[in-house]
Amino acid sequence: MTETNPNITRCKLEMFFLQSLCEMYHAENLIAEEFRKIEDKIISPKLHQILTGHFGIHVKHQSRLQKFFQIRGETLNPRTSDTVEAIMEEASVHLSHFSDDIKNWEFTLVLVAQKFAHYKIAAYSTLAQLAIKLNYPKLATLLAVSVQEEEDFLANNLCEIYGSILNSSDNS
Repeated sequence: MTETNPNITRCKLEMFFLQSLCEMYHAENLIAEEFRKIEDKIISPKLHQILTGHFGIHVKHQSRLQKFFQIRGETLNPRTSDTVEAIMEEASVHLSHFSDDIKNWEFTLVLVAQKFAHYKIAAYSTLAQLAIKLNYPKLATLLAVSVQEEEDFLANNLCEIYGSILNSSDNS
């Protein structure tokens, strides 16, 4: 293995980190945009309340990402995330299978929300570790807060609604 210049390595890592932040910003924007399109289709008041609350979390995540770039005096240019685009495409296909079956459509929506939450936990965790490596302790903390918010969303909301949907379909 050849020795590398630490300054070049740091520059490359920094570029990767910034690009990844831009991808997460794109992901947050895309998720919010798609939620706005389907929000009125949600019939279950409890599911609507949970996902509307989660929409507020997306807004917080967007704001945190914007703030980091503002502090640095840089422009935040959303960068397409192929992973999020693929999950979104898959979600669209899955939801379309149940366009005339609201109970299963909502159940599928819960599964989609769960996929996105897990993706965001993994992505924000990775970014927090990179922030530590690059000596951005405040940003690492904010990114860790984003991870915690997603974990709390899963534990306190999705698991509950998932269970209630399964129980209601057993009784049908």
